[in-house]
Amino acid sequence: MKNVAEKPVWLVQLVAGLFVLAAGLGFGLGDFAVQVVAVTLLLGATGLCNELVVRQVRHRPSTWVRPFRAMVYPRLPAHPMIARALTHARELRRRFDAIDWIADWLPGFLALIGSALALWLTTGLVHKLVGDDGSASVPTAAVLLGATIPLLIVQRLFVADEARGPSLDATARLALLASLVMGAASLFGALGYTWTQWFALPVLIVAGVVAVEVMARTCAAWFSPPVAFTQRRASALTWTASLLRLQRPRLDRASAWLTSAYGIDLSRSWVAAFAVRATLPVVGALGIVAWLASGVSIVRVDERAIVEHLGAPGEVVGPGMHVHAPWPLATIRRVELGVVHELPIVFSQSADGQLLAELATAGQADAAGATSAEAIPDPPADRLWDGSHPGEASYLIASSSGGREGFQIVNVDLRVVYRVDSTDQAALASAYGAFEPASLIRASAGRLLVSHFAISTLDGILGESRSAFVDRFRRDLQHDMDAYHAGIAVLAVVVEAIHPPAGAARAYHNVQATEIQADTMRFQSRAHAVAVNSAATEEAIQNVNQSRATAAEALAAANATRITFGAEARSQVAGPNVFLFESWLSHLRDDLSKARVTIVDHRLEGATSTLDLRAVAPGSSGGYP
Repeated sequence: MKNVAEKPVWLVQLVAGLFVLAAGLGFGLGDFAVQVVAVTLLLGATGLCNELVVRQVRHRPSTWVRPFRAMVYPRLPAHPMIARALTHARELRRRFDAIDWIADWLPGFLALIGSALALWLTTGLVHKLVGDDGSASVPTAAVLLGATIPLLIVQRLFVADEARGPSLDATARLALLASLVMGAASLFGALGYTWTQWFALPVLIVAGVVAVEVMARTCAAWFSPPVAFTQRRASALTWTASLLRLQRPRLDRASAWLTSAYGIDLSRSWVAAFAVRATLPVVGALGIVAWLASGVSIVRVDERAIVEHLGAPGEVVGPGMHVHAPWPLATIRRVELGVVHELPIVFSQSADGQLLAELATAGQADAAGATSAEAIPDPPADRLWDGSHPGEASYLIASSSGGREGFQIVNVDLRVVYRVDSTDQAALASAYGAFEPASLIRASAGRLLVSHFAISTLDGILGESRSAFVDRFRRDLQHDMDAYHAGIAVLAVVVEAIHPPAGAARAYHNVQATEIQADTMRFQSRAHAVAVNSAATEEAIQNVNQSRATAAEALAAANATRITFGAEARSQVAGPNVFLFESWLSHLRDDLSKARVTIVDHRLEGATSTLDLRAVAPGSSGGYP
């Protein structure tokens, strides 16, 4: 039967087109709030388009027959396998031609594509919400709040008089709610209330639930038995969106829809009647059990708990499960047990305390893995004082130079290791006597350091015994904590470094470099002097040795001449003629060795003789005739 609440087709088409246009403009030009509303408009347009197709199917006459195609097939071949294959192919072709694409598949495809796209966009907006900077503007709020008026008119136009399930007004309910909520969030965000951006989270959750319901209803419709054309309903019109109203949901409408759609009559079901009657007692019993369960508390192994009876502190209980009076008759306040903290004594320069937050987690990177000796160290492991470190604080100390009084700066990297004492009195004092123990320790330690450096000099601080300073500082700090009744036990004071500021590192390095250069030049001069002295000594020794050798040779030649002269003198005395003849022969031999001589034998006979005066090559076998 035709629904009397159906609106004109042109009106549904007009609203669907406006929804699609507004969703596209919202995603293309709008900010985050407008994009959230655009997702709801996309879901509304999906429902309207789905309803238009289903309405066309619903208006088909009762005598409507699916279109078919008359086919004339040739005779099957004689081969049995080929004939069987052709028979299967013809059957598949017949079934494919019998599919009603508009009535059975087109509405589902429209609903599935639109809901899947909306769910994907919703997921992206949820991720964007986490990183949103809270930017909002008054024009955006004005546009969204102004859009609630036409959305409200559309919702009232589509209200159905007869309920067979979700009506067309559900397509505008979610968009109306999103426009109202995001408009208010943008308005308050522009006024400085940045936390109102989280108003978009429930809207996105409802939009995601609607998209999932549309996809589930579409898949269920595909796998359900076909129904008559007049009973077809749009799967994109969801119950989740239809429940967004200011009145209590009516169960009779849901029962009427189940009876009409699936033949389930809940009015005759004793299970449903019993569930309705038992809802209130069961909810009340669960509430009482939950209230009584608030009187059971579990304390972890690293905690203690103070049981407060109507706000007054009572006993202190340790780890385990404990039973006490339920809330608000009794509550517990948890206190640490044995948890050791390390606090750097440094004061943040930023208003938000970002430096202190970084120092609190500075040592966690050391446990991830060790670095090599040649690698650049991480900031927590860099202990060289030529650069500033986040855990250091600068203090002024007295100085005396050249008979004049002045000030110097020293950097101190000091950390306090503390915990809440293990006694019950310390637990009570920690819970009620100190609101922020870290701030209290930091203030007291800073005051003690200022007092210590006010009466010390740089040389005294650098030469002071480190262990004596640590013991005295821990004792004084523990005395202050006891005086404040903070319940804190100072376990140790760790002094990482005490040195001049990093700004003096460059001058110190220059002094060191100058000293090294001076030593290098001095050693080079000494090496050059030793080398020159060695060369001169070697040359002098060579000259002396050469002179001695020359003198020895001259002396030996003189001695030889003297001996030769003496021998010749004695020979002259002994035999003058023989000595003279021998001397003549000796000189003749020497002279003949240097001259070319032709010897003619006087015994040659004959009147004619031939002398061959040609030169004879040395070593030849020829001679003179």
